[in-house]
Amino acid sequence: MLKISQLFGPTVQGEGSAAGRHCLFLRVFDCNQECTWCDTAYTWAVTDAKAAKTRSGHRYDRHDPAYGLKLMEPDDVLSGLRKLWDVQTRPTIIVVSGGEPMMQQQDLVPVLQQLRDWGHEVHIETAGTIPPTAAFDSVVTQYNVSPKLANSGNRLSKRYKPAVLAALHATGKAWFKFVVTGDHERDLAEVDHIVADVSLPVQRVMVMPEGSDGPTNITTAQQMVDPALARGYGLSFRTHVFLWNDDPDR
Repeated sequence: MLKISQLFGPTVQGEGSAAGRHCLFLRVFDCNQECTWCDTAYTWAVTDAKAAKTRSGHRYDRHDPAYGLKLMEPDDVLSGLRKLWDVQTRPTIIVVSGGEPMMQQQDLVPVLQQLRDWGHEVHIETAGTIPPTAAFDSVVTQYNVSPKLANSGNRLSKRYKPAVLAALHATGKAWFKFVVTGDHERDLAEVDHIVADVSLPVQRVMVMPEGSDGPTNITTAQQMVDPALARGYGLSFRTHVFLWNDDPDR
């Protein structure tokens, strides 16, 4: 059984190297990180202790019918996607996000294999702390890896797994995206350390402003874009924020 929070779309991929492209989202429930600024905390902040880790401190209802936990068989997931889009004849990108999809690799494989057979690209959004299995990697088109920095509030040993980042890079399918806050000089220095430590190719590295509203995204991006470009990093906006603010269904 898969632990699912949402199926939604069609929409556009808002972040990273595929930003702006047509897609559907499969958002899983549960995460092994506890980021203070997480914009999908409803997938994991369902206890008082976990809620206290978030900026809002809000505890979400695990059984909320819209965004809470749904236990689904692979066929149920495919049926749900079929209600959003003609997935059998109109290939697009299926973005598997969360939460942390890599926590459910074995159960996801049958779903992703069928989607690949139907001609879809499968993009995995991950924090880069769990390595891919061979079976899982075989059905993935692209990994969008977002290693968490100190600004996430997670302890270093929990959020930074250089061997896992190296394994994801070795697949040849990974792009690396780092969330940068208003303290961009500190954050970019940390990105530099990770890029050097793991020997990541700078042409596969993007930085993205943190924030769930357009003005914050623009202000942070303007501050960090020149030093990021000087390093060879790309810049990703959060396109969906400009279009729909913080609507969790878009």
